[in-house]
Amino acid sequence: MALTQRAIKDLRALRYKKHRHLQGRYIIEGTRLVSEALKSTADVEQILVSSDYVKSDVWVEIQAGMTNRRLTASTISSTQAMQISGTQHPQGIFAVIRLPSIIDHRGSGTLEPPLLLLDNIADPGNLGTLLRTADWFAIPTVWISQQGADVFNPKVVRSGMGAHFHIPALIQCGHDEVAEHIGRAGLRLIGAVLDGQPMTQIRPRDRNWALVIGSEAYGLTPFWLDKLDDKVTIPGRGAAESLNAAVAAGIILHYLCAQ
Repeated sequence: MALTQRAIKDLRALRYKKHRHLQGRYIIEGTRLVSEALKSTADVEQILVSSDYVKSDVWVEIQAGMTNRRLTASTISSTQAMQISGTQHPQGIFAVIRLPSIIDHRGSGTLEPPLLLLDNIADPGNLGTLLRTADWFAIPTVWISQQGADVFNPKVVRSGMGAHFHIPALIQCGHDEVAEHIGRAGLRLIGAVLDGQPMTQIRPRDRNWALVIGSEAYGLTPFWLDKLDDKVTIPGRGAAESLNAAVAAGIILHYLCAQ
């Protein structure tokens, strides 16, 4: 089934946060992401495929996933694929997915620990890499501050490389709601700072902790600094002033998850 120009316009608008929330959906592209989405519990609404893509070998794999979901594809032209895509060289395969309600979570339920809290991570590439890192360490709950990049920004989704479909709870809401939950659950709040104690000096028990990571440029906001149980620093030997937020998160998560 071909798409109308109005439908193409609506899909292009999904590049912007306002329209993602107005339409209640977001768009992904590329063989890997679409395959991951079809294998997951994501609410896939629509598959779009270019006439060139259906000639590729990987189309068979996508079709198998669509069959399991009882989905059919809408065919688009190469020109329309360029209009929809957020990349210069689109592969020609897209999926439209309903936004999960968990991003508007209001803290009434139980969030499984440990938690990764991402405080004002504005760069979409960094945020996506942080989600991918959380996925690697099987962190079940990730909170993203509202002042950071939108969790379903196309660049975040691309750099997350499927993490959006693997992390059970992705939450983007206010600081207070998550802080209240941490307090009720009695979680140990650990923050990455430049002048804290070496991370190897803390020994958190079980998985009852939450790690807060701020941006490399500004660090943690006062809101979280005032609430920390532990301020930790990654011991270094070189002259670099700081580490990229995603690199720092990976190192600290590796240590915490090994305890």
